[in-house]
Amino acid sequence: MRTTLSQQVQSSLMYTNKASVALMDAQEQAISGKRISKPSDDVPGTNKALSLRSAINTTKQFANNITVCQPTLEATDAAMGSMIDVIKDIREIAVEAGNTSSTDITPSTLNAQLDDLLGQLMDLANTKHTDQYVFSGTATDQPAVTQAADGTYTYNGNEGTRTTQVLSWVSLQLNIPGSTVFNFDGSAGEGTTDMFTMVTQLKEAITSGDEDSVSDQIDNIDKIYDNLLSCTARVGSWESRMESASGILTDSEDRMTEMLSDTEDIDLAEAIVNFKTQENVYEAALAVTSKVMDMTLASMSYFN
Repeated sequence: MRTTLSQQVQSSLMYTNKASVALMDAQEQAISGKRISKPSDDVPGTNKALSLRSAINTTKQFANNITVCQPTLEATDAAMGSMIDVIKDIREIAVEAGNTSSTDITPSTLNAQLDDLLGQLMDLANTKHTDQYVFSGTATDQPAVTQAADGTYTYNGNEGTRTTQVLSWVSLQLNIPGSTVFNFDGSAGEGTTDMFTMVTQLKEAITSGDEDSVSDQIDNIDKIYDNLLSCTARVGSWESRMESASGILTDSEDRMTEMLSDTEDIDLAEAIVNFKTQENVYEAALAVTSKVMDMTLASMSYFN
């Protein structure tokens, strides 16, 4: 089968065009550092890359949840830690008041100290983080505890709890309602009072000099203290799990980022070699096409 000059020209131009496209692709890969610039470059690789990017975005969202919510737990933990110290001081005063024979401190002095400690408890109970009351359940715009004109104390929050997703399989609680922390709901046990009423009753027992009542309040204090320790332990466990989740997310993101790089990125040395190869192929195609075109022109000149 004979090949005409016209067919040779068309064939040369076709291969030159293919070489040009291959050279442009090699140049783009070398410059961008990416093996996949469009889905058709590698359909399975593109699907894998999309899946990895989605997983990385989800991981970043979980990490952001931790970044946003962790300070709330830290503020709650710090407030309850300070409450524990205050309750310890209140107990020391109660013990001192119950042993009147060994102290010269007057009831008024002890009560003045209790007033100061009660004020500290109120401040801690109404701890805020980013303008939200941490002990008010989900009613975060309401102060957790207020004192009425008659001296009674009221919990103004609700029993709601807030949670956040830190891993695809882990959701952590972010708060303990103040009704539990301050024992408004009787979590400390039968016969106990909320911690604010406890201080008020202790003051009354000290004022009256009733050592039996003071002793009863010491038992009340101990139960409130144990309940507070339990609440603090729960928050501490959430903080620990959140910290652990943060480490898992960091490792997971690093692994998936590496997998994404293996899927999308090129080997630079290989890309440069490929570029030079395609450049040589293109130059050869141009040379061949030039000779074919010269033959065609010569043929046209001969017939003229």
